[in-house]
Amino acid sequence: MTNSPVRLEKHGAIYIVTLDNPPVNAASTKLMNALHAQLDEIELDKEARCVILTGAGNKAFCAGGDLREEADFGTPEGAKAFQALGRSTLNRLENFTLPIIAAIHGYCIGGGTAIGWACDLRIAADDTVFRAADAYIGMVPSWGMGLTRLPRYVGRNRALDILLLGHDFDAKTAYEFGLVTKVVAKGDLAKEAMIAAERIATASPFAIKATREAIAFNSRESWYDMVDFEIETCERVFAHPDAHEGPKAFAEKRKPKFGAL
Repeated sequence: MTNSPVRLEKHGAIYIVTLDNPPVNAASTKLMNALHAQLDEIELDKEARCVILTGAGNKAFCAGGDLREEADFGTPEGAKAFQALGRSTLNRLENFTLPIIAAIHGYCIGGGTAIGWACDLRIAADDTVFRAADAYIGMVPSWGMGLTRLPRYVGRNRALDILLLGHDFDAKTAYEFGLVTKVVAKGDLAKEAMIAAERIATASPFAIKATREAIAFNSRESWYDMVDFEIETCERVFAHPDAHEGPKAFAEKRKPKFGAL
């Protein structure tokens, strides 16, 4: 996309999606719409296996929703539309066809935490600063992260600690909370994200997609609904050719040749 605030690069079966809205990659309406468009383009590539989502520059992964834009909303309808776009963006990331790895560095604030934490894996550079302090600008989290997902990710008490105090916390603390998968040196962030993506690219895309769908379902539904969903998922996956190719390749001591989605 020409002059898009979201850049797209392809490296074999891996796509790198870069938020590029200087100076801090704020999530404006234009950026989020461009992100949706780039994800739509990736889905057309049947050979794609994984996505890395990161932020341009050295300052921020994403420093939240674009407050300049929010300040200009003249009507409640405009604010609601922006909130709805934020929620649809998180849902898009969480339910995307392919797994998404967030490569997070610098400031990751407000809506930036929502975008980053919604990804399947979250690798953070050691310079990352997280903050979810909506109350300190007179707001509440409105994209489906702070009030909906975060308590499920970290529990009631930690969610309240994060949201009510609104303090900055570093990547090590985020790791201890379970919000990031791994903490790496800033200079190693791109390499470590690519290593994880290449690892995922060797698995069965059908099994990876089914696993992600089941985890997303589990976070929303009851225990009993999940039991039924797991049974259905297992039936679909074990009936797929990949479930026969995997054990066969193992027995023959070769790499499996999994099919496309």
